[in-house]
Amino acid sequence: MSARSLSRALLVLSPFVALAACDGSTVTDDAGGGGSTDVFVPPGVDADMEAPDAYVAPGEDANGPIGDVTYYEDLRPIIAQHCQSCHVAGGVAPFPLTTYTETTTWGGRLVEVTRDRIMPPYLADNSGDCQSFRDARWLTDAQIATFAAWHEQGMLEGDPTTPAPMVVPPPVLRGAVSTLDIGVDYAPDTSGTDDYRCFIVDSPGGYVTGYDVHPGNPQSVHHVIVYEPTDDGEGDEARRLDAAEAGPGYTCFGGATVNAFPVVLWAPGGGATEFPAGTGVEIPASRPLIVQIHYNLLASTATDRTRVDIETTARAIPAYILPMVDSGFNIPPRMESYSSSQMQSLDALGSITPRVYGSFPHMHTMGTRLQVDLVRPDGEMCVIEVPRWDFNWQLAYWYETPFRVTADDQVRITCEWNSMGRDTNTTWGEGTQDEMCLNFFYVSL
Repeated sequence: MSARSLSRALLVLSPFVALAACDGSTVTDDAGGGGSTDVFVPPGVDADMEAPDAYVAPGEDANGPIGDVTYYEDLRPIIAQHCQSCHVAGGVAPFPLTTYTETTTWGGRLVEVTRDRIMPPYLADNSGDCQSFRDARWLTDAQIATFAAWHEQGMLEGDPTTPAPMVVPPPVLRGAVSTLDIGVDYAPDTSGTDDYRCFIVDSPGGYVTGYDVHPGNPQSVHHVIVYEPTDDGEGDEARRLDAAEAGPGYTCFGGATVNAFPVVLWAPGGGATEFPAGTGVEIPASRPLIVQIHYNLLASTATDRTRVDIETTARAIPAYILPMVDSGFNIPPRMESYSSSQMQSLDALGSITPRVYGSFPHMHTMGTRLQVDLVRPDGEMCVIEVPRWDFNWQLAYWYETPFRVTADDQVRITCEWNSMGRDTNTTWGEGTQDEMCLNFFYVSL
């Protein structure tokens, strides 16, 4: 995204302000506290005793399980909840984790990837130190300790007759649904290990209130982002790029190549995503949508025809995508760690106090860490922290508790990179060798 793209994206605010002023909609601020303050007291516990920091189930302490840890009783419920949306036969993951034998095969590796929070793939810190997010694929410290204890104790099997845990089905869309179809069985470019392709599709118009992605080849479709061009001219430019390149679509590493903002962000295992109740992002029927698909060709080179279901309505509380960006960095080569920060004023919002529902952070392949802080006159609040950036897992993060922003607030975005593999300086750009430092906010007025 260029500086021109940023200014155009900010200008998207103007029509939404007009719509909010004349549609008569009212947003209730539910971001604060409220509700009962009663505390549950277990039987046999003195209500006047000092409460522990957290409830600890029988057979556990605050750091994890006590005593024997077995697959059927202890580990399988965690795997069913957090792993089996991908790690099943025919799933996007490279191996299944549905039986005791399959799990023991990978026992040591499971300890490593859970300990380092590589898996499940959820990049934002959901510990509560910097916000909490709904539908988070995030293991507790006790669950991570369960993997380690199970492996250390010899990967005990336990009782196979233990009732199988329920695998929670993924969410589904509930409203009027239109399908964005890339229109062809696309054969990825196999000259490299990854292919980033943008396909032009027609927009149904209206307000997007949710989405669900159906990859045609789950083994190779690594992520899907649907972009809306910032104006009709950028939509025409996307069509020109499509026409200028042989085959369906056009190459688009890093973004849509034209000035556009994301409406759909999907990675495997996510299921359907519903935007916050009553809100929606307007997608004019006059301009196309751009479906970017990242194909990971190490897993499969077969053809793909991905479809994206989008839930739309004719009327919604207007929401928009507000970018927070540092585009002025200049990363020297051969640096294990290099950081840059940018403070951005929200003066463009005037007296509006928007509610922030979600964040979509973005860097390229050199990125290692990203953090966004809200700087207020009375102090700072961490908005999102990605302590271990991974370009292959670009996700949307939805706050458990939305928050409001005023014209007096500022936003600071900080990004860190590792440039050890580079011989020249790296600056902002769309290309493979370029970088970005960017966070989108999903906001309603």
